[in-house]
Amino acid sequence: MLLVDFGENTCKFALVKKQEGNLEVRQWGIEDSRSLEHAADHVLEKTKGMREDAEPALVSLPSALWRSRVLYEGVERKNAALRIDKKEKEAILADLSAKARSRLVKQMQDSSGILAEDIRVHAFNILSYAIDGYAVPDILGFPGARVDIHAMAVFTLVKHLPIVDTILERFSGMPFRIVHCAEALEAFSCMKRQDAVYIDIGDASCSIAVVQQHVIYLDDIPRGGKDFTLHLQETLALGENTAKDFKERYAAGDFSFLLREGVKKGFSAIAEDIGRLAAKSLAGVLASLPPSVFLFGGASRLPEIQEVFHGSMFERLPFHEKPRISLLLPKDLWAVEFPGKTNPILTPLFFLPYASQ
Repeated sequence: MLLVDFGENTCKFALVKKQEGNLEVRQWGIEDSRSLEHAADHVLEKTKGMREDAEPALVSLPSALWRSRVLYEGVERKNAALRIDKKEKEAILADLSAKARSRLVKQMQDSSGILAEDIRVHAFNILSYAIDGYAVPDILGFPGARVDIHAMAVFTLVKHLPIVDTILERFSGMPFRIVHCAEALEAFSCMKRQDAVYIDIGDASCSIAVVQQHVIYLDDIPRGGKDFTLHLQETLALGENTAKDFKERYAAGDFSFLLREGVKKGFSAIAEDIGRLAAKSLAGVLASLPPSVFLFGGASRLPEIQEVFHGSMFERLPFHEKPRISLLLPKDLWAVEFPGKTNPILTPLFFLPYASQ
């Protein structure tokens, strides 16, 4: 199975084989993906002849291109005593889906000025049902006055469709699926029963997901690893590629004391800003928060990120109990043996196989 995770600036890939519930990693790599088309061509060329196309390749796209939001919607029934039959179920779900899509459009319009015609919905997945406030596995055959759904919409902006179509064309010679990381996270949480706050500190943005049995909240904040890179460029007068390399060395502790002290103040300010925005986002969750907080993504290894998230930033948020913050690594998702198993930049990639379960 080929796994490909296109980030804002890097493309991560792995060729894996499932073995008794675990993964054998046969090939893997991290590529520059500023040109998504070039990165896709490079990955397909590197894995050519090694792929077994019986299982679809699982591909995720940058969060700016392939978006997701959690939606809640409900409808009142005219006759609460009647049990819902197949025909009424179809009508109820069509009504709720239309309402949820309208709510998505309104949310995007209110937050970004995006109009209905600017949005293309690719998937609308119902995660859970409730009748009169009680969770049910399906609404078919139940009586009740009110039906509620909890759903996840996956969508893109129309202006980004040409870029998406170009990627689709690159993979058209093989079976494949585009998977939003939140869909893979939903599948993972259902299998592992791991309620948590998941924070992916990517290059251009941080993606936040809250899981309580299902994914109940999704958000993105516009800060990430690129802000640390830019600080290095400005402070040390470096080119972008050199600054990115320096950032990796800094995260690994491979920096002299003087250099570390020279950039630490700026890095701390950026990390504090990311922490503040993450806390502000989580304050909008209309539920108490699970105590497990998992950090991953390339910038999650920076010591300033660790200091901020292990500090007092979550003090005023409604956690069940004192939050426990930790890095989430590929080896925590699967029993894998390969050199990248402790690199959190690869964690989103290794969520993807759960979407095929």
